[in-house]
Amino acid sequence: MNEHVGTMTSAQEFKSGWRVLLVAAMGVTCGITAVPIYTIGAFVGPLEDAYGWSRGAIQSATVFCYLTLIFAGPVAGYLTDHYGPRRVALWSVFGMSVAVGSASVLAGTLWGLYLAYALIGILGAGTSPVVWTRAVSSWFEKKRGLAFGLTLMGTGLFATVGPLYVTWAIAEYGWRGGYLALAFVPIVFVLPLVYVWFFVRASSGDDSAHAAENVDNPEAGMDLNAALKTSQFWIIAFSFLFFSTSISGFISSFIPMLTDGGLSRAEAASMAGSIGLAVLLGRVLTGILLDHVRASVLSTVVMAFPAIGCLLWGLGVLGPSGPLIAAILVGFAGGAEFDLVAYMTSRYFGLRHYGKLYGILFSPVIAGAAIGPLMFGFGFDNFGSYAPVLLLAAALFVVGGLSQLFLGKYPSSFIKGCPSRKPHPLEISLDHL
Repeated sequence: MNEHVGTMTSAQEFKSGWRVLLVAAMGVTCGITAVPIYTIGAFVGPLEDAYGWSRGAIQSATVFCYLTLIFAGPVAGYLTDHYGPRRVALWSVFGMSVAVGSASVLAGTLWGLYLAYALIGILGAGTSPVVWTRAVSSWFEKKRGLAFGLTLMGTGLFATVGPLYVTWAIAEYGWRGGYLALAFVPIVFVLPLVYVWFFVRASSGDDSAHAAENVDNPEAGMDLNAALKTSQFWIIAFSFLFFSTSISGFISSFIPMLTDGGLSRAEAASMAGSIGLAVLLGRVLTGILLDHVRASVLSTVVMAFPAIGCLLWGLGVLGPSGPLIAAILVGFAGGAEFDLVAYMTSRYFGLRHYGKLYGILFSPVIAGAAIGPLMFGFGFDNFGSYAPVLLLAAALFVVGGLSQLFLGKYPSSFIKGCPSRKPHPLEISLDHL
């Protein structure tokens, strides 16, 4: 990042970059990491009633979305590094709206449903956090963790209102109308803001909202070959694959799990809003803590919460309050997930090739998002219960969290300009790992 940004106070960073931060948060709210995963549960019942498809078959639609995103995500990161996040976001926001709308036409057959979700993954790749956080990172150095948290809280916002909105639209206009109502959201609420306010900070330090995009970033950082040779790269990749699998599987199956327990679809959608509130809390609190505690230590602690929630619900020891408690614990971890990946990428590998590296490290997260609904859906189809997969999810949280204790310190050459701080006592005790 340029020297001018490094010398700014925290207050000056927010004064200069609040517009970009707002647009990025709205982009995440209506982007690829929120819309498919938080709404598929609302479509499971109507499509099951209409065509008799199994839950596993319906929820497999998200697999096609995220499998295509695994390949499209790194491409979006590459394009972001070379052409700037604004151009990528403009095209992708529009493309995602078109792709979501296409489901209203294509989803009359199971393979048509899969095709529509594959298009969402391809055309919506430029609405991923890879794009939004790249612009935000150019405006924020001292409070980058908090800025990432505020940006990525958009997922929690959508998780809170999205299921209710889609459930209402389906009740009023049918599942086809539900997809059309969902398609209007990105193009109406995000596209105009991206056009007006979404700019990367110019290397000259110009604060103007219309400053030219700084696509030739002078920040120090590893290239892909160097990053692939580090243990940190592979620990981050595999641990977040485990996290994402469990989180996405739980969230996508939450409404069906509740309706199996006797709640109506409207009641289940309303309770699903608790996940969104927990995601919001996880986003912001994690962002604040990332500026004070090493990300690997924080991640290990945070991922213990959903492990406990899934374990207790899977064992059936929580009683009637079990779903709500588990939802809050998993939602909090879901809120922390993207903050942690983005922050770890910037701190362990630098910003020079941030788009490309984050795009690649984002792929395991997306792979997990594809595997999770499949694991939960077919787990139910085979066992007649979600209990076994809830226990498996708890185990994945534990394994992924413990592995992150081996990440170690941030390379000092990539954190120049960060405010000095005393290391957390737990960090000191883990420095030998």
